[in-house]
Amino acid sequence: MRRLLPLFAALPLFLGAAPNSQMKLVWSDEFNAAEIDQTKWNVHNSVTIKDGKANLNLTPGKEAGVWGSSTLNSARKFSQVNGYFEASIRMLQTKGRSGRFEVRNTSLEEPPSARLFFDGWGEDNIVPGAQVADNTGLRMLKPIKHGIDFDGGASYKKFHTYGVHWTPKFFEWYVDGKKVHRLELKTTPTNPMFLEFCHHTAEGGKVKDFMDPANGPEPLQIDWVKVWK
Repeated sequence: MRRLLPLFAALPLFLGAAPNSQMKLVWSDEFNAAEIDQTKWNVHNSVTIKDGKANLNLTPGKEAGVWGSSTLNSARKFSQVNGYFEASIRMLQTKGRSGRFEVRNTSLEEPPSARLFFDGWGEDNIVPGAQVADNTGLRMLKPIKHGIDFDGGASYKKFHTYGVHWTPKFFEWYVDGKKVHRLELKTTPTNPMFLEFCHHTAEGGKVKDFMDPANGPEPLQIDWVKVWK
């Protein structure tokens, strides 16, 4: 498949309430156990549960200031075609890495396929986006303007809900039950998508504000995850 350079889409904003009130809850996790439920999740690196919250932690590397990323995903354990995927997340406060909530196909090499995400880099810098593969190639789509309106640390001072709505003709992104972005397509993926949460460092793993291996960055925290259809 021919690959294209990333594209940045400026698409109109459609305000509206989340669609889950008209759907059936089919899968969820509230992280109330002592450990991650491995019948639902795959864990890479360090994901722990504390006070009913899943914590995606960075782990210290061999050099000062170098940290390892962590991921939590439901690949091969839960996936679904179409529906509404939502999580209550406390995003990152400090800079130098990213926290991501993603709904995705296993592979982007077989169109039509996609991964839909919210990406946060600290200090309320949160953006919805999609990476879409179709017969024209592979495109990264992010809005120039969106409806996420955080101000003064709101995103990391408390938990907010982040939702992705997938239908045969469009994708929609919601924050706290309000639509913040919509992407219309001639066709969307027909293969199931799974959920993935990532706490990533920049390339090389360096986080310059956290040089002490005993004093790592705050985790990406998840209170609950729910999926409707």
